[in-house]
Amino acid sequence: MIEHTGASAAFWVVAFSVFVLGLRHGADPDHLAAIDNLTRNSLNIRDRLSRFVGALFAGGHSVMVLSIAALASLLGSRIALHGALLETIGTWVSILTLFVIAALNVRQLVLNRVGAVAGFKTAMLPRALRAATSPLAAIPIGILFGLGFDTSSQVSAYALALTSGGGVVMGLLIGLAFSLGMAVTDTLDSALVYKLCTRHPLELVRATRVWIIAVTTLALAVGSYELAQALGWHSPVPDLTVSAVLVGALLLVFAWTFTWSARTPRTADSGRSSLEASR
Repeated sequence: MIEHTGASAAFWVVAFSVFVLGLRHGADPDHLAAIDNLTRNSLNIRDRLSRFVGALFAGGHSVMVLSIAALASLLGSRIALHGALLETIGTWVSILTLFVIAALNVRQLVLNRVGAVAGFKTAMLPRALRAATSPLAAIPIGILFGLGFDTSSQVSAYALALTSGGGVVMGLLIGLAFSLGMAVTDTLDSALVYKLCTRHPLELVRATRVWIIAVTTLALAVGSYELAQALGWHSPVPDLTVSAVLVGALLLVFAWTFTWSARTPRTADSGRSSLEASR
């Protein structure tokens, strides 16, 4: 009985830890950029559904997350032989991507182009998906983002490290906890962008600039942290704590932007003007 209780408690600790890692993954600047872009594109086409672009994106992405988690658990030791190599390659891909995103957004700010957040993976999407105006396009975009090697290696590492031979079922449960955390952050992102795009144009420009700065800062902070670790630095703070701090900071930006943008009441004309101004 005691052993069963201890195993149950350990599982919930692991599940919560992976949930927090999922929150951090949802705060990935490339996620934020893709959701920002499609929310803006779909606002005037499917007004109500556009605020849930983040949830749809997370749904598509979760298909790949769960598939990778199950595959990693199924193959187990075969992947474990190359686990360190996969993690190293994935880390460097992630670092490069984060610095490219930061550079793209710094350029956007310097040129005073205050529109959607710039993203590396978004720019690599087929033109039809980049210019899509249906919120449902978020599902295939999320699936494609799940094919990224950085995402695959991260989820594989989580599944291998945390399931400890627990089999496919345990791998799927870990993947589900990760996906739920990711869905929370991604859904909040599309709700934020929807809120911004339905405000007065002046408020939109100001708040969007702050939002771009926040995403750029996040990309630089995470990229620098991962680079330092890749070069041999050992953080005195656990990665889980770092993830919680990053997500907490992003949530504060969410809350501040919501509060600021809410000061100006929405009108139909201002909503359309805001969207055009953001582009």
